[in-house]
Amino acid sequence: MNQCEISNSQVARRIGFATIGDGSNVRFWSGTPHNMSKSLANQGHEIVHIGPLSAPVLPLYKTYSSLCRTFHRRGLSPFQAGPVVAQYSADAVRKIRAASPDIVFAPAGSTFAWSVPDGVPLVYASDATFRLIEDYHPNYRNLSRTARETSERLERDTIARADLILYPSQWAAESAVRDYGADPARVHVVPWGANLKEEPARETVLGCRKPGPVRMLLIGVNWKEKGADLAVEILAELNNRGMKAELVICGCTPPEPITQDGLTIIPYLDKNDPAQRNRLDQLYRDADFFLLPTQADCFPIVLCEAAAHGVPSVARATGGVPYAVREGKTGILVPANATKADYADVIAETFADPDRLARLKQSSRDTYETQLNWQAWGRRVSDLMQAL
Repeated sequence: MNQCEISNSQVARRIGFATIGDGSNVRFWSGTPHNMSKSLANQGHEIVHIGPLSAPVLPLYKTYSSLCRTFHRRGLSPFQAGPVVAQYSADAVRKIRAASPDIVFAPAGSTFAWSVPDGVPLVYASDATFRLIEDYHPNYRNLSRTARETSERLERDTIARADLILYPSQWAAESAVRDYGADPARVHVVPWGANLKEEPARETVLGCRKPGPVRMLLIGVNWKEKGADLAVEILAELNNRGMKAELVICGCTPPEPITQDGLTIIPYLDKNDPAQRNRLDQLYRDADFFLLPTQADCFPIVLCEAAAHGVPSVARATGGVPYAVREGKTGILVPANATKADYADVIAETFADPDRLARLKQSSRDTYETQLNWQAWGRRVSDLMQAL
């Protein structure tokens, strides 16, 4: 079946793709909504973007939230403030009625999706529930009691309203059922894909390895949260053992200057710029391991991108990470309390076995091609939506 055709057993739908930001813009939410909508369009559905949504009062609450952080006071997530929620939901209802969709698809839309008009089926997609992240993810650790109650209510109301609920991990899906009473029949786990403009050619990423030291790559926008400090310690540990190693950290910078043999820091590369994207692709091609000792993550899409490049990951087993890294297929998971020595042991042992490393590289790419891509996600979600 052609990728842009829909099977005879399916019905093409007019999907109102509702997002707070511009879901058609590849820069919004790292391109995840863009790739979701594109993959559904490739299944033959008509996509009507409902967004960005309007909340004129939002800047005021962003300022207030920033002041709370500055003075280390408990505050609110500006997007969950009552007046902001009211404006978002009212605008969503107006635009949904004007679009007259068969289905509303709302990724990460708990702020407004609960208000989708009756009679219109709602598909809600997210990478976590509020209950999972309120004391886990750094963006939600310092919320006031009122902010927590509001966020909890929005999550509960959206899950209750949704006809189909999609998560990329069992970690999140189980929370929806356990913590919010979601009907298990409406909850499905469908892995997300790599946010790549063009997928790298298989023969390119699985070619012969360039001789030299063990090369590790870490990509993330927040130095502390992604565990970059620990990654530097892992690099030092390998070098101290007499194992020549290199580490490239891309996308963030340390709070204080760091000097370490074999360390390269690239503050930022824009995937949407061809020259910078080529440089990023080369970093992947050179890497033996993608290193992610993250403190908290729901479903790091960067791990899917590593698999697309045939780079096995070594990552901390926390949150939704164990569902983005398939143990023994796309990489190796280390316990949440693992030390630098534990990481170094895994890397050194795997690197010392070229056949095992080659198998990991191939199985990483294989898993990307069959599961961790947006085409596979689109086909599965399109099938699930037929029941609506």
